[in-house]
Amino acid sequence: MQAQPHILQNSVVVFSKNYLPLARINIKRAIVLLVTGQAESLNFGTTKQWEVRSPSVVLQVPEHIRLTVGNPERHWKVPPVNRREVLKRDSYTCQYCGSTKHLTLDHVIPRSKGGQHSWDNVVTACEKCNSTKSEAIAYLMKREWY
Repeated sequence: MQAQPHILQNSVVVFSKNYLPLARINIKRAIVLLVTGQAESLNFGTTKQWEVRSPSVVLQVPEHIRLTVGNPERHWKVPPVNRREVLKRDSYTCQYCGSTKHLTLDHVIPRSKGGQHSWDNVVTACEKCNSTKSEAIAYLMKREWY
């Protein structure tokens, strides 16, 4: 017989006032938000609930809660562009040929030509495609076609 995980090891998904998913928090934090009235239970039909007991209260803690306070229009912080996150976004695959070997980051519009180090200008590329692209840009620069 397998031992059940302790209730306090579970996590709860938190939604904003306008039902955007915000985070996954531990059940203790969820209890505080529910008891203080800063959040309410959400029931999506098949939602799990955990029963948490104290000497004077029995609380049903759902798998999903919605904040009742805070700014309804959350300003999302865009994560910084870094190698690990770009590789993850691009499924560890070269965006030019589909290879999964010898991956590097490539600026679609080179930084030397005014390209930004941003999510929509950086892709995963294998060394071969990145090198080929560099050579092609150098050729075009000599011909002034770029």
